[in-house]
Amino acid sequence: MCLAGVGGAASEWDAAAPLLGRLGPVATTPPAAGQMVLVGHSQGGIRALRIAAREPARVDALVLTSSFFPPARAGRSLAVAALDFAGHRALYARAVIARRRRPSPTRRGAGQLRTMLPLALRPDRYHALAGAVACPVLTVHGDADHLVPVAFARAARARHPAWTLRELAGAGHHPHRDRPREWAALVCEWLDPILATADGG
Repeated sequence: MCLAGVGGAASEWDAAAPLLGRLGPVATTPPAAGQMVLVGHSQGGIRALRIAAREPARVDALVLTSSFFPPARAGRSLAVAALDFAGHRALYARAVIARRRRPSPTRRGAGQLRTMLPLALRPDRYHALAGAVACPVLTVHGDADHLVPVAFARAARARHPAWTLRELAGAGHHPHRDRPREWAALVCEWLDPILATADGG
């Protein structure tokens, strides 16, 4: 099941879904029953974590794609981390200006953003949720993501060493939409042995 982030739509998975199809049916709404692999983008990664923690018997694997992670210094000094984050925000602002439209979240989008605030302010809450997930976890993150810097993904991986992290060089915040073949190749390569084991193969 593929979960979009704030302001996202099911259509953003259109390019990637056929590439994942060989692994099984691809849905963007929760199936009523049966096993599933969860794929969450951005804020959708939080929703996927919560489902995996709540229904461990149904979730075979979890893929976090440019997911939300709490801000982290990742072993850097506070000054270096702050400067790096400021640079990312400046590049994000430049991209927004280039599109000639300001972000205008809907009421639903604003509500989704609010659900992430406690996890950003209290990273221990995020890591408690992540620690409650029993299935294998893959994180795919672009190293040019200026909305959620890759340093945050690396720090989360360090806190959860059983997770697998794959980085896409030059990719931004939507690798599944913008570079679907590369993204799907990483996901399928990781999922193949996990699903074979789950199926008893």
